Amino acid sequence: MTFDARQFFVRMARALNEGDVATLSVMVHPEVVSDFPQSGERLRGIAAFLAQIEEYPGGPPENADLPPATVLGDEERWAITPAYTVVPLAGANKYTVITRAVYPDGSKWHVVCIVELRDELLYRSENFFAPDFEPPEWRREFAEIVARE
Repeated sequence: MTFDARQFFVRMARALNEGDVATLSVMVHPEVVSDFPQSGERLRGIAAFLAQIEEYPGGPPENADLPPATVLGDEERWAITPAYTVVPLAGANKYTVITRAVYPDGSKWHVVCIVELRDELLYRSENFFAPDFEPPEWRREFAEIVARE
């Protein structure tokens, strides 16, 4: 059977949002490293990865009703960061996953993860989070406002 990266990450996003440690434990490489650049944290190993799920304040959200993850990785893609650094979004065993998460206060956040797989397991991840916010007044005359999921 051929590995389906999109289904893998949709399943993983669902397991993360549901706090499903049993599912995650078979999807994560034992030597996983997960970085959170916005807070400067690094989690090393599956025990640390799973502990952050188990200790999530308030436990997993109930009825989060989140859209499925979007996965980029079928071809090589690049992005430019706000600091004008060029970063790869996808490549061999590398994917970018775009999803949503619910924080303990009930707010929904956008999540972008640049990930690498090894042996069809999550091996490396760099995770970025952003809350919903109203568009700034200065940009409203140029922007079309679309519905958020």
